[in-house]
Amino acid sequence: MLFPVLLLAQDATVAGTVRDDENKPLPDASIAVPGVASTASNASGGYTLTVPAGQAVTIRFAYPGAEMVERTVELAPGEKRLLDVVIRSTVIGAVTVTDDRLRDAGIDKLNARTSHFQPSLGDVNSLLQGSLGVMTRNELSSGYNVRGGNFDENLVYVNGIEVYRPFLVRSGQQEGLSFPNPDMIERIHFSAGGWEPRYGDKLSSVLDITYRRPREFDATVSASLLGGSVTIGSPMAGQRLRQITGFRYRTLSTILKGLDTQGDYIPRYTDLQSYWTYDLSDKVELGFLGLYSRNRYDVIPSDRETELGNFNQALRYTVYFEGQERTAYETVSGALSLNVRPNRNTVLRFTGSLFNTYETERMDILGEYRLGELDRNLASEQFGEVVRDLGIGAYLDHARNALEATVASGTHTGSWRHGNGSNLQWGIEVRGEDIRDRLGEWYMVDSAGYSIPQGNGDSLRLNSNVKSRIDLASVRSSAYVQNAWEWKTGPGRKWALVAGVRGQNWSYNGQTVISPRVRLAFHPGWRKVNAPGDTVPRDYSFWFATGYYFQPPFYRELRDSQGRINPDVRAQESIHFVLGMDRQFMLWERPFKFSTEAYYKALSHLNPYELDNVRIRYYARNNAKGYATGIDMKLNGEFIRGVESWASLSVMKTMEDLDGDFYYHYYNQYGERTDAEETIDRRAVDSVRVEAGYIPRPTDQRVNFALFFQDEMPRWPTFKVHVNLLFGTSLPYGPPNESRYGDTLRTSLYRRVDIGFSKQLLGAAGQEKTGFLRHVKDLWVSLEVFNLINLNNTVDYTWVQDVQGRYYGIPEFLTPRRINVKVLARF
Repeated sequence: MLFPVLLLAQDATVAGTVRDDENKPLPDASIAVPGVASTASNASGGYTLTVPAGQAVTIRFAYPGAEMVERTVELAPGEKRLLDVVIRSTVIGAVTVTDDRLRDAGIDKLNARTSHFQPSLGDVNSLLQGSLGVMTRNELSSGYNVRGGNFDENLVYVNGIEVYRPFLVRSGQQEGLSFPNPDMIERIHFSAGGWEPRYGDKLSSVLDITYRRPREFDATVSASLLGGSVTIGSPMAGQRLRQITGFRYRTLSTILKGLDTQGDYIPRYTDLQSYWTYDLSDKVELGFLGLYSRNRYDVIPSDRETELGNFNQALRYTVYFEGQERTAYETVSGALSLNVRPNRNTVLRFTGSLFNTYETERMDILGEYRLGELDRNLASEQFGEVVRDLGIGAYLDHARNALEATVASGTHTGSWRHGNGSNLQWGIEVRGEDIRDRLGEWYMVDSAGYSIPQGNGDSLRLNSNVKSRIDLASVRSSAYVQNAWEWKTGPGRKWALVAGVRGQNWSYNGQTVISPRVRLAFHPGWRKVNAPGDTVPRDYSFWFATGYYFQPPFYRELRDSQGRINPDVRAQESIHFVLGMDRQFMLWERPFKFSTEAYYKALSHLNPYELDNVRIRYYARNNAKGYATGIDMKLNGEFIRGVESWASLSVMKTMEDLDGDFYYHYYNQYGERTDAEETIDRRAVDSVRVEAGYIPRPTDQRVNFALFFQDEMPRWPTFKVHVNLLFGTSLPYGPPNESRYGDTLRTSLYRRVDIGFSKQLLGAAGQEKTGFLRHVKDLWVSLEVFNLINLNNTVDYTWVQDVQGRYYGIPEFLTPRRINVKVLARF
């Protein structure tokens, strides 16, 4: 802010709307003067571009699956010119989806470019924090919860290929890089409920990502204290061959050193992805997407010190470690697709894909701990020091786990536009799965010289012991058909209906599930009359969606806490009821959108689970029913011209009722509860059975608020500030056992603020560049401060028993305040 503001030469402005050959607006079309300035069209196809004045400049308009359009203009200083452009479709592989069609289908469109400046670890999933119904509580993990669901209940597609999370992961820092590469993304679509039959079988959400087909050479290079990336895209062979390739490297050493557990952290995460498309003819396109990923996480812990409690009883938990942990995930994936467009109304797609992952976990860690009570007498010389030991012991954590999973699939999908605004879509898939799991882990606890639990005689009982060898091969077959209709009933007024059915069969348990789904949307076409002849459109949309959503079990849902496979586990079931609306409007001559949805999900045949950090431990039994209900709201728009911000608020409640989930209250001869603190006679003579009934699910976070705000200096637009704020209420938890009704405790609130400061060094409008710098489209340098307020957020608990048999939950905190410096260049 202390730098002087330099007045640049006057520029000119070009503005207008980009439309397709059906006269429908194209969102996210690229508009650029190569090497000078660039922008993208908004949700209504509108754009504004600042260009140099007093000279002829060529503006390029591009959109995936369409021909590039060039317009040459020469404007006087300060002149504003209207320039509308029509881009005609040419490529077979991409089907143009306008903003209205996305609204009718219940799809929220996200801007992938925001991830470049959002203060985070760089995953695309950080963009979901402001989406309807999304909850994130772990900055180290790419996992997210949607409307009461867990990590495994979310569908993720990249170019129509379903992708998977690691199977053996225990903590967020082990996950490494998520599959989607932000620099390669063209479009991100997300739905939190009531989605179409063309998307697969999960309970909570769908994330659909499409990679770019570059129409001109471009490159993105970034480097930071956390790693770096290089992405190169280019057309070849007269625009018939297109490729985009990205390499990423990440290390979280500087972040992990701030954890309570000190030691030598050696995380190394790398991946290489490449996407190629080739036009065999004007009607046939061949595509290939390949991935190689290797995530290594090694740690040699030395010690840990955590303070907890309150002023009345402050505790300190100290651990000294020996041993190490080594985790490795290696993934190879490839997909070959053939896209055929026999006519302008029909698109056929044939895809074959192969996914293989090999995961290993090697761990031997000895921890010798001490739980002490601190002196809180301000007048004492020992204030803040341990004055009484509550528990002393040790534990030994051992694991030798290995898992290999191979998934091969063949898919055909198609669409046919017919009639007046109708679109028929269909698809069929056959998927083979082969899982080979070698599980060998045990956990021993020694408290004050006694093993817990105590054995008989000379026998030694382990706290937990799991050893198994599992080979599981199966075939899944699925198909869907759906149709979309539109009826226009007046000026700007229309109805839209999407209805269809989906089915799936799994050979392992022989179950077939049928999922009918329907969605009805209404656009009233309201207008506000300011004066005779002066009307302003009020762009509202209302919708209702319902349908059956099944989640047939994958491997982890079949395996219980003892490592055994239960072949009788069936698909979990959810019936969605979603009522929503949105309004798109102009404020301060800039686009805004407000969205809200109220929902109810009736859950049955649930497979209960417990959360251990990010590891989900299933009971492998369909012995529960439940529900999730709430309301989500989101406001997003350009508070600053050309820069998107958002705020979202969610209120939610999710409960479940387990079969056979009961306990007893015991009473003495005087009718007093034997477990009451004031009871003297604790001899039980009577008991009463108590049914636990509905209890909160592990993801029962009642309130969630997310804010991402971007600002810039009024007279220095090349300097920007980005603030990311998250707030979430507490989650239920309890001791690690299968007595779910005992999970009555609540974690602390989740509160986190991240802030970033960015300065554009090259690429500003009107800035002259010479020599090599002429090839640099823009250059940014950023300073990021993670966890600005330095609050302790809890991700999990370690349970320790004192000498009186009382258990204490020791919180495991996430990362404290950390600083990152990043450089981003685009060519």
